[in-house]
Amino acid sequence: MSAIIWLSIVGTAAASFQGLPFKQEKIDYIKLTDYEQLARASNGFSYADSEIPTLKNLIQRLVEDPSPIDNLGNSTCGRDLTEIVNDFLAILDTAASTNFTKTVLKLLDSSGKPGAGILKGHTHWFGLFKSCQQIEYNFEDRVFNGRYSQVTFLPSAGPATPELCAKTTFTIDLCIPKSCSSVQLKNIIEASFNASFICSVSSLMEFPNKPTAGTWITVAIIAIVLFLGITASIYDFFIYKHHRDHRYIQSLGMRCWRSFSLYTNVVEIFNTKGANKPGNIGPLHCMRFFSMVWVVLGHSMAFFAFMSSNPIDVFAMNQHRITEVLTSAFFAVDTFFWQSGLLLSFVWFKKYKQNPKQSMAPLAWIMFYVHRIIRLSPPYYILIAFYTWVFSPFGTQNMAVFSGAFKDACPQNWWIDFLYLNNAIRYKDQCYLVSWYLSTDMQMYIFAPLILVPFAFGKLFGVTVALLVFAASTGINIFQMLHYYFPPTDYGYATMDPRMTVPYTTYTVMMYDAPWIRCQIYIVGMLTGVFMQTYKKLKIPWFFQVIGWIGTLAIVYGCIFTLKDWINGTVLPIGWSTVYSAASKPLWGVALSWVVITCYYGYGSFINSFMSWSIWVPLGRLTYSTYLVHIIVLIYISGQNQQAFVFANFFQMLTLYIIPIIVCAYLFSILWASAFEFAFGKLEMVLIGSLLGKPGPLPVRPRATTLDPPAGGEPRTPTDNHNHPRKSFTIAVEQARANGVNGLHKRNGHLNMPGDHPNVEIIKIKKIDDDDRWT
Repeated sequence: MSAIIWLSIVGTAAASFQGLPFKQEKIDYIKLTDYEQLARASNGFSYADSEIPTLKNLIQRLVEDPSPIDNLGNSTCGRDLTEIVNDFLAILDTAASTNFTKTVLKLLDSSGKPGAGILKGHTHWFGLFKSCQQIEYNFEDRVFNGRYSQVTFLPSAGPATPELCAKTTFTIDLCIPKSCSSVQLKNIIEASFNASFICSVSSLMEFPNKPTAGTWITVAIIAIVLFLGITASIYDFFIYKHHRDHRYIQSLGMRCWRSFSLYTNVVEIFNTKGANKPGNIGPLHCMRFFSMVWVVLGHSMAFFAFMSSNPIDVFAMNQHRITEVLTSAFFAVDTFFWQSGLLLSFVWFKKYKQNPKQSMAPLAWIMFYVHRIIRLSPPYYILIAFYTWVFSPFGTQNMAVFSGAFKDACPQNWWIDFLYLNNAIRYKDQCYLVSWYLSTDMQMYIFAPLILVPFAFGKLFGVTVALLVFAASTGINIFQMLHYYFPPTDYGYATMDPRMTVPYTTYTVMMYDAPWIRCQIYIVGMLTGVFMQTYKKLKIPWFFQVIGWIGTLAIVYGCIFTLKDWINGTVLPIGWSTVYSAASKPLWGVALSWVVITCYYGYGSFINSFMSWSIWVPLGRLTYSTYLVHIIVLIYISGQNQQAFVFANFFQMLTLYIIPIIVCAYLFSILWASAFEFAFGKLEMVLIGSLLGKPGPLPVRPRATTLDPPAGGEPRTPTDNHNHPRKSFTIAVEQARANGVNGLHKRNGHLNMPGDHPNVEIIKIKKIDDDDRWT
């Protein structure tokens, strides 16, 4: 069953709009637009074709009445427009061309024209951005260049009020002289057409962005990290094998430097040795990968829909029940929350059983938070900085398809992301919206000890506290649903209850992003981890297995395939919406728990074999970095288009758009993970170990977040000294003596010392279990 669930995700996409730059605004526009009115207008029912502000119509009107040009005086814009009008007149009068004629034709050819598909949502008539920007003509006293501009206008003669401009508009792209500003263009159009039906005019590259202090700091940090990574890679690949017996290898500086080795970190990503040994939760790799694919699928489909010339056809897929998988991508996020709770309790209880006193010590709880923040933040902070001061101002400047599509709040609100509070502070203007997950997950992690600590006083006490918190969360969920008449889940294109008077953003902050709501499935994961640490062996009778799998099937069907009527326009009764909202997420966690428990205790059969396949391990390790970078990849690839997409069918969208984005996102994540996630994770382990006086060899790759799978050991060559027990013993002795400890001896595979010493603990001469590296 599990294999069917996860494989089905590969062939589907999801219309989950959470986290997109133009989320609710674009949805509202599509829902509120009267496309029949637009179709009538564009076909001459409201006004003639000559009323549409195409470049050709504008030039013709300037030929008839050049007064708007005269108002510009002797400005460069006025002279350039005069040359265009004169050349156009020459063509009309004598059909003769001048040297400037070809340039005028390029202007007309690069500008947008009314097209088909208005009833399907085609209201933006694109031109050819790159062709326009390449236009250049040398006059005797100046250089004439083209500038790509977008004109948004009403389908009637006006006036252009903010209310009308927010609902029913056309957008057409014009290629105009670069000397003319957007304000001048708007004035010329309104004067020429004797109307005030222009909502806005924007020109690309009119005011190019300039590097700021944030830009230079971000570039410097990335350059330094890449320099360390490249130089350390050269050392690891060419020199380390000849110097590994030297004592300087174990110096603090060397270990810090080698933490950044891109070569070693990439090797570790694809190292699957020992990843599925007994005691590890094998299916998590598979779940993590397919959940990440589901997230990217959902965001990619939403981008495609909003950038297509026929978005109505994209949403029409929802008429079929099977396509409800497309609208249920939010369960991928629930899967990550569930895994966070599962791994947190699974690892914490393992360490607690090994040393209860140490696990409950104040220092342990301090490191509980410090460890998490240090591991999670570097790749995330650098990503936010890169997006805010490098990618957004410079990487998106020439993306015509995104012009005016969304407002970037990162320059003002980046610091809120750094505090992991963007789901609570200025939530209407979030920076890099997909980072809301990290904030919600971090906040639940901060309060997780409220459930972990009671378990130290007894499992019954711990379970009781967990169930009380779960009940409180469920109660708040029910209250908010009944009070605000919220939708059953996050799908903004569906029909909302007319009694919901608050903005959709209120639902986002109080339900979708809220840790007090999301903690339901987090607690389910935590209880599952406690269960798996409590029972090392478990016998599940065959009839109970049958009941469990049938129940899992029922839960999956109920969660995914029961909102068809609501998605297609029916207003759900508030009672059913409340039940679905309060029950679907924890039930989804129960289904996931059943899959993992059966596989963990040896009852998964071929399902466990498939989900524990080593091929999922490196893909799972890249999950965190892929989540961070996939929106940048999505924006960049989409922004390379000069025209709107045309949706034909799901297969076309999947093969030509979605799959390439998934592949590129994972390829980019290899660089991001090796340079920032793994590198800073290793660096943290080296520095913390040094501060605590626990010397050791270069650490294996640590687990950066709860999104990340179990860490494999540092890959070694067959001749590596650490693979040889006798040489490993020698290295351990040297490390201990370097810290002032003598009188060491080997007994039963352990390195022992006489008496107690504050700086050295017993060192096992064998590979450390991967789970012991988790935090």
